[in-house]
Amino acid sequence: MGTVPPLSYSGFRAYSECPLRWKLMYIDRLPETPRGYFSFGRSIHSALEELVKPVAERSPAALTVVPGGKVQRTLRDFDEAPAEPEPASAGPGAAIMNLEQLLEVYRRVWVSEGYLSPEDEKRNFDLGAELLRRYHALFQAAPPNAVAVEQHLDAEIDGIRIHGIVDRIDETPKGGLEVLDYKTSKELSWQDARTSDQLTLYQLLVEKNYPKAVEALTLYHFRTLTPLRTEPRSVEEVGDLSTRLGEVVDGIRSDVHEPRPGPYCTRCDFRAICPEWKEVPTAERRNVEDLVERYADLKRQGEGLRQEMEAVASELHAVSDRLGVHRLPGRGAIVYRRKETHWVFPAEQVLPVLQDAGLLPRVSRLDSDQVARLLQDSKVPVDVRRSLKSRGSRQAEWALRFEGNGRRRTSKDD
Repeated sequence: MGTVPPLSYSGFRAYSECPLRWKLMYIDRLPETPRGYFSFGRSIHSALEELVKPVAERSPAALTVVPGGKVQRTLRDFDEAPAEPEPASAGPGAAIMNLEQLLEVYRRVWVSEGYLSPEDEKRNFDLGAELLRRYHALFQAAPPNAVAVEQHLDAEIDGIRIHGIVDRIDETPKGGLEVLDYKTSKELSWQDARTSDQLTLYQLLVEKNYPKAVEALTLYHFRTLTPLRTEPRSVEEVGDLSTRLGEVVDGIRSDVHEPRPGPYCTRCDFRAICPEWKEVPTAERRNVEDLVERYADLKRQGEGLRQEMEAVASELHAVSDRLGVHRLPGRGAIVYRRKETHWVFPAEQVLPVLQDAGLLPRVSRLDSDQVARLLQDSKVPVDVRRSLKSRGSRQAEWALRFEGNGRRRTSKDD
C-alpha cells in the first residue's frame, strides 16, 4: 500500500483480530450487517453529546477548537483567570437542558437499524430512555467539569499516525485531564478499564495535543451509571501499545491480509468469502480427505523422529563433554560441536532507547534477534547502536553441526 492512513482504535483492533477482515472493511469497503447493540450505543452517545456539549463549551477551561475543526494545541484559561461569564450562561445549571429536552433529543437521534424485531427495538428504546432519566438526575445534581466532547484528535507516535474521537475530556480537581469513554455493553469491569487499549490510545492522543497531563482514564458503564476510573498508563504500557501499533502498520504496509481465526469469527459478516470457512466442493472432498490423512501420518512420524533426534543430540553432547572432543566422526558423516553466542536484550532496558530513536516499529515485541540486527544496520546512528549494545549481553549455547553425504545441518540445544 505504501502510505498507511492514520490508524484509529477500531482499525487497530480489526487488524489485530483478523488482517483479512480489516482489508474487507477498510480497503474493499464491504459493509457490515447492522446490529442492534451498535445502534443502541450510537443513539446513547449522540444524546449524551448534545447534553454535555453546552456545558463543555461554557466551561472556563474549555478546549479551544479553531475554524475547520482543527484542535488548537493549548488549554484556554488553564493558567489564567477565567473570562467573565456571559449573562445568559450565569449560574451552574443554566447550560443544562431539562429532562424533556434530553428525551426529545434521544427520540430525534435514535438509530433503528439492526434490531431483531419491532418489539426488540422498543425494549431497547425504553431501556435507553430510562437510563438517560437516571443519568440526567445525576448530571443535574453534580455537573461534570467537562472541557471537550466528541473531540477529534490526530497525533503521531514513533512515526505512526493515529487518530480518534474522544467521548469526553474533563478537567480534574488538580488541573489535569481525565479521559472518559462511554460504554453501553451489558457487562464491564474495572479490569476492562485497566487493560483497555482504546483508553491507552486516547491517552496518547490527548497528551500529544495538549500540555496538561492525563491524570485519569475512565470507562463509564452507562447501564449501571458507574465510572470505572484508573490511573494513566505507564511508560512501559504505552510502549507496548506503540509496539503493537507498529506491527499492525508494518502488516498493512506489506499487504499482509491473511485470515486469523478466533472467537470473533462467530460474529463476522464475511465468513462466506473467508478461506477459513468456505466449504470444500463435494467433487474434491475424497481427494482432500486422502491428502489430509497422509499428511497427518507423516506429521506424527516426524514428531517421533524429532524427539528421537533431540535424545541422540543430548547423548552426543554428553559424550563430547566426557571425552573432551568437539569432532565426533561417524561412518559416513561427521558432527562438530561448537559453542555459538547470541544477543539477549532485556525489554525494559532497550525500550527507552528504541522509543527515543523511533525504532519501535521495526522491532516486534522487543525480540532480541531483531534488536541485534539493528546493531549491524549502518542506517541506525552509531550512538544508538552503542547504547543498545551496552544494554544487552551475549549468551552462549552448544550447537551440533552435521556434515555428510553432501549435506550440512545444524541442531541447537540449550
